[in-house]
Amino acid sequence: MSHSIIIRGYENGDIHAVVDLLNRALTKDPVTSETFQRKVLLDPNFDRRGALAALDGEKLVGFALGLVRKYKLEDAPPDFDRSWITLIAVDADYRRRGIGRALVSRLEDWFRSNNCTMTFVSSYAPNYFIPGVDVEAYADALAFFKSMGYSEVYRPLSMDANLVHLTTPDWVREKEAALEGKVTIEPFRPELILPLLEWMKVEFAGDWQRFAREAMTKITTGEFRPDNVWIAHENGRVIGYCQHDNSGRFGPFGVSASERGRGIGAALLFKCLHAMRAKGLHSAWFLWTDDKVARLYSQAGFTESRRFALLRKDLVG
Repeated sequence: MSHSIIIRGYENGDIHAVVDLLNRALTKDPVTSETFQRKVLLDPNFDRRGALAALDGEKLVGFALGLVRKYKLEDAPPDFDRSWITLIAVDADYRRRGIGRALVSRLEDWFRSNNCTMTFVSSYAPNYFIPGVDVEAYADALAFFKSMGYSEVYRPLSMDANLVHLTTPDWVREKEAALEGKVTIEPFRPELILPLLEWMKVEFAGDWQRFAREAMTKITTGEFRPDNVWIAHENGRVIGYCQHDNSGRFGPFGVSASERGRGIGAALLFKCLHAMRAKGLHSAWFLWTDDKVARLYSQAGFTESRRFALLRKDLVG
């Protein structure tokens, strides 16, 4: 790395320069100042020591964000031995000078000082930006991380669907008919708040509870409608759920492990998508799934829009 480059922790006046750099470097993932404030500075796990700026004189030319968990995710197993890199950017004119390598090495040292045994790019909850490195848009970044000793865990994908011509397939209607009288699938109502949250503790402990709680809170304030959240239950025992926001983002979405294969997921998916279409939304999207679940989404018109490499590196040994 050039001797003219210094690396220091994030300072209060850096926000505009950092956001500008991110938008220059991460061309497929533009961010606003408000997004950076919400997902970075207001994250309870944020630490200046994990937010590194590279400067050439007074010009900010590189930035990397690493996170170590201070507060356990709700009802999830402790993961204080993990760490995450969720953002990294170097100005085009300053690449291949060792700046990215210096930023990542500095973060890894900090992770180790916090007794972390592994680091990931970039599956952090609650405030990840994308599920890993976009294998097409940021191929150089993928090669860079592999040269730093990172290996692929798997390749999640994001999907989008055009809702304009949405129809429910006959096979889904047949599944719904088979569930009739046994499973109720309906929009949010207050009697289901506690059963939903209790179910999540067992089936989807962690960040999903925050998503569901925020969605239900928005229903109580009028920002969301009850049919932004759909719940499947048998006599009040929740066995599945999905939600959408007003931007077209679909999910989270899940069914009890013991109840899969009955068509509950398909019924939830199409009911939620039809609710989105009824609100005037022309498309639906989400950032993260795997190839197995993508087969169900494809039945609703979803197609792959991006593919990511989720990366891991062991920090010991």
